[in-house]
Amino acid sequence: MRREYTDGGGEDVAAVARAGAAESGVEGLFVLAGESAPFEPTGAEAASNPATWEVDVPVFGGVFPEVIHGGVKTDAGTVVVGLPVTPELQTVTGLDDDSVGIVEQLDPTALERGHETAFVLVDSYAGRVGEFVDRLFDTYGVEVTFVGGGTGSLDGPEGPSLFTDAGPLDAGAVVASTTLSSSLGVRHGWEEIAGPLRVTDSDGRTIQTLDGEPAFDQYSEIVASHAGRSVDPDDFFESAKAYPFGISRVGGEIIVRDPYQVHEDGSIDCFGAVPEGEFVHVLHGDSDRLVSAARAARDEAASGDDTGTAGSEDVTAPEESLFFFDCISRVLYLEDGFSEELGAIGGDGEPAVGALTIGEIANDGHGHLEYYNKTAVVASLTDR
Repeated sequence: MRREYTDGGGEDVAAVARAGAAESGVEGLFVLAGESAPFEPTGAEAASNPATWEVDVPVFGGVFPEVIHGGVKTDAGTVVVGLPVTPELQTVTGLDDDSVGIVEQLDPTALERGHETAFVLVDSYAGRVGEFVDRLFDTYGVEVTFVGGGTGSLDGPEGPSLFTDAGPLDAGAVVASTTLSSSLGVRHGWEEIAGPLRVTDSDGRTIQTLDGEPAFDQYSEIVASHAGRSVDPDDFFESAKAYPFGISRVGGEIIVRDPYQVHEDGSIDCFGAVPEGEFVHVLHGDSDRLVSAARAARDEAASGDDTGTAGSEDVTAPEESLFFFDCISRVLYLEDGFSEELGAIGGDGEPAVGALTIGEIANDGHGHLEYYNKTAVVASLTDR
């Protein structure tokens, strides 16, 4: 797939997009922007708004903490990927409003048009991300392979982080379904060090109590015992990035939940919902194990050995169609070791393209759709 990178502003990205759309065989554009890029797709500048680009193919994309291109990561540039098939775009709004229906905004007839693979981008700070992912799976089941992740900045919500050729989208999601065939690899590499702990009180992404005690009290005691140092609630993320929660799934990859903030009442916020009544473990990992997990995800995707959805064992997609979505907090934990993880994803062909997300979206090994944290997701796509 054609891909171009620029560290320029809106005019440069618009020019790259127009050139890409004019290329023979390009039927759609997937735009991935780093949060510090001078391109501001939801800003006031006309050239930064994809609705003004005057291209005759669908455009969709988002702003991420960092993007991946050419074997490196950066927060200061924008990648424009030319897709060889026409993506059919659906937008979902109102993910911060319980009164807005989600299913009613999805079109199940996409299956009738032979759509096998969909890119899914969602505002990571919207309150109903988990519900959206569930409704997406309810609508399409195991007939579609989904891959993508959460958009936005680690600094918190700063306005719309999603866009299409119709303009910016706030507190919503974009589903770009295609006729591309695909196979996935989903691995995290974290190991259980404590638990199970029952989630006795929670509200969406906020865990209030574990085993009937304030969540922070339980969590901090476990982490302090393992790490040999106390957990500072005023610098919570510094400790929490190495100790995520894990929700077990029968026959599937553990669902990692990334804790990022503690409140005065001892409750803990996570990226992604942690339902009341679930049992969670506290996880930990080292860089070698995480890099090995990413390599295993890449090998599974490249082999086409995905038992859940689209893809087949005798077809290997070309290297230029390898997409990589990894969690930004996983990167912060690995620090300089993340270059090893990128190397594990790379191959003899064109390096993977993708983003460092706030939560990853993908089917698990049995087809079910999940919203992950701290997980490496690799997708191998081909037009066949």
